[in-house]
Amino acid sequence: MPLWIDTHCHLDAREFAQDVDAVRQRARERGVGQIVMPAVDVHNFAAVRGLAHRHGDSYALGIHPLCSPGAGVADLQALECALDAGRSDPALVAVGEIGLDHFVPGLDRARQQHFYRAQLKLARDAGLPVILHVRRSADSLLKGLRRVGVNGGIAHAFNGSDVQAMAFVE
Repeated sequence: MPLWIDTHCHLDAREFAQDVDAVRQRARERGVGQIVMPAVDVHNFAAVRGLAHRHGDSYALGIHPLCSPGAGVADLQALECALDAGRSDPALVAVGEIGLDHFVPGLDRARQQHFYRAQLKLARDAGLPVILHVRRSADSLLKGLRRVGVNGGIAHAFNGSDVQAMAFVE
């Protein structure tokens, strides 16, 4: 049986609260040997870390663009501290889920950009790849990646062109 890696699964979500262990076991039985669980805000850092360790999986820490309206400077500081504390944790594999969402109406794009760029810098400084949320925002995300180089990553929810996809690969 091939080994599959799920690079993006929010097992800490409320929907899984009642049967998260059974969900993880079913995935393992179907060949999913590793799951990366990205955080969406500082309030679920401990949950994704705990689940990853409990199941022998991996996790990422970050502030999702949909959570940027409620985030502040203290959240970025908490992320920086958590990344520093996890430096020796082999289960911490990325900064994420971060990015830009230009699909959901009413989100402050400037605020999203602020959190995106700050988290790119934290990822770069930590030497970690990123898990990017890319909803109708490929060009803006690429601009940030060109300004703040990071150590690779994953483009999640990507709906851009072939040209944009190749730019992410580069």
